[in-house]
Amino acid sequence: MILLLIITMLSVTAMRNTNFETKIAVNHQFKELSFRAAENALAIVTGPELDSTNLDIPSTIGNTAHNVDFFESHPDGTPIDPTLAEQPPMSVDVDLLYEDKIDPKEGRGNMLFSGHQLDIITHLFQADAVGTVGESGTRTHNRMQVALIRQ
Repeated sequence: MILLLIITMLSVTAMRNTNFETKIAVNHQFKELSFRAAENALAIVTGPELDSTNLDIPSTIGNTAHNVDFFESHPDGTPIDPTLAEQPPMSVDVDLLYEDKIDPKEGRGNMLFSGHQLDIITHLFQADAVGTVGESGTRTHNRMQVALIRQ
């Protein structure tokens, strides 16, 4: 009887540990997915396929533009890519803060890009991407400085 009690207690403890490890693995997976979504949004913001119609950019220094659901993996309930069918829905909100305008003609200095002066107007933005995964409540916040160069 005592031996049966000990075996039962060990079995229950093992099941609890397995459930706990499963929860940790799922939380880690959701955190990775939210990070990946936020990184993808920042890659879109800094990439060549950015279209001004899908990103609101502030025009006054100090203002912030909020782009809610800038990126969604399942916009209408169906995945945008068949490879995302097995993943929970992901979305990203992107905020752009217009930090500064640097114009070398106004005596404001110059920005160096890859060690070179370009002698052109540079607009600096702080881009914040917050990735979320489904109803899990998992959120990842990524931030980077973005320079928009105009001639």
